[in-house]
Amino acid sequence: MSTSRRTSRRSALLLLLGALAGTTACFSKGASGSGQPSVILIANNRGFYDVNIYSVRSGQTQGRRLATVTGNSTQTIKVPVTELQPGSMLSVQVRSVGGRYSWISPTVQMGPGVIARLDVIQTANGTLSQSQMYSQVAPQ
Repeated sequence: MSTSRRTSRRSALLLLLGALAGTTACFSKGASGSGQPSVILIANNRGFYDVNIYSVRSGQTQGRRLATVTGNSTQTIKVPVTELQPGSMLSVQVRSVGGRYSWISPTVQMGPGVIARLDVIQTANGTLSQSQMYSQVAPQ
């Protein structure tokens, strides 16, 4: 076999191994990202309309969308600790899907063995002003 052919085969093999190693590295990063620490938020939507729930970071700035909770349903949401405000405080913004109303919750202290509960209450005209958020000790 000629030297140039051996070199090109070796280069192709190294390129293939590099591509496989890169794919494996991306996959393992994705798998480990799902195991990040989180806190539990139980959202109970008592209204007819679906709502989007967003985290609120420091300074009342909107964070990322955490979930969409359909009308008349309850959903358990894992909130990454990176979405908490300093001091392990949690605040969310609730917005009606297709509606014009939103509501920002008070902040609640999160910690080990504590869960947050969100009761979304919509009035007859669609406002969310009667909604509540509070923390409680997690059931054993």
